[in-house]
Amino acid sequence: MRAHPTSLVLATRLGLAALGALAGASQSSCKSLACAPGTIESNNECVAADVTTSTAACGPFTVLQGNLCVPMFPPTVCDPDTTSESPDPATGVITCVGTGVSAGCTGTFVCPTPDGTHQTACGQIYDVETGAPLVKTGATGALCTIGSEASGPCALGIQTFDAVAFASNPATATPLANGGFDIDDCGRFRVKNITQPSGPFIALGLDDAVPANAGPAGVTNTVGIAFPKAMGTATSRLEHFVAKASLTAGWTSSGGPTIASGIYMPLFRAHPATVASADSQAGVTMTKTGSTIPNDDFYFGSGATTRTTIEPAATATGPTGAALVTNGTLSGLYSGTGGLGSNCAWETHPGASVPQVLFIQIFHPVDEGGTCAQ
Repeated sequence: MRAHPTSLVLATRLGLAALGALAGASQSSCKSLACAPGTIESNNECVAADVTTSTAACGPFTVLQGNLCVPMFPPTVCDPDTTSESPDPATGVITCVGTGVSAGCTGTFVCPTPDGTHQTACGQIYDVETGAPLVKTGATGALCTIGSEASGPCALGIQTFDAVAFASNPATATPLANGGFDIDDCGRFRVKNITQPSGPFIALGLDDAVPANAGPAGVTNTVGIAFPKAMGTATSRLEHFVAKASLTAGWTSSGGPTIASGIYMPLFRAHPATVASADSQAGVTMTKTGSTIPNDDFYFGSGATTRTTIEPAATATGPTGAALVTNGTLSGLYSGTGGLGSNCAWETHPGASVPQVLFIQIFHPVDEGGTCAQ
């Protein structure tokens, strides 16, 4: 029997519908494609995960590789012998800044930001007798080969300590680990990535780099300074000092204390946060826990322009702003009285006399009951 044309058309349509349904089912199964590890689905295909498929979700200077945004350029790597990393705080972009010759002593001396668990310390070395920067004749800003010279900044070395542990017993104090130090021929220094001490302060000990010249035998007695620990920060504008053995011997012979028992040396500055011996404050008398200490303090006199000779009758700082203290103890807080403007007080710091060490502390005026008019 011949099929009716209408029936044939209907059968054909039903067949096409069935084929369409099968095709839809087949497409649905492809969309649930399971890709092996190390591959991802892209346009119904499994492709390597490091193939770039889109850049729409990535920020500036990055590209999408697979499902990850990666840097467009390789990371900056600075040569640690000649440069230091200087990250831009806004963008995080790292610039390598030279650490060698930099326009003489007026050029930039980089104080690099440490990693997040350490601290960097930077500053200038001065001669405590005159207050002048310790600079090599003809200095260019070149980094020293430490211990390569018999005088000047390139003869020196730096160690780091827990300040409280060092002041309590320097013989048993263990140096804090750090990322190394630089000194240039202008007398500028930096100590990188200092391990944080258990106590609140870090001490920097300065002495001759050659062990045979340590202590009074070389360019300087052992000199220490202390500053607060602050993890992840670069502490800059520190002042460190050298003090010749002939200088401290002159203090003793003119009526002052002896380096053998240790000397604590406050330096009073006329204005807040200044870094300059020319800003020294006269007319200040030492105090310990709020009281004067007439048996333990010594001064250089009203006419002294250098810190060379003690004037036994003096009872306050002269133009150099300096005092010497013996029998210093960590149990007492040191400050000063006198030489201040309205609404001003002197900072308060712990101090100690450490045998064979000159320990130096800068004191600035601070607000007291109002804005300090100093």
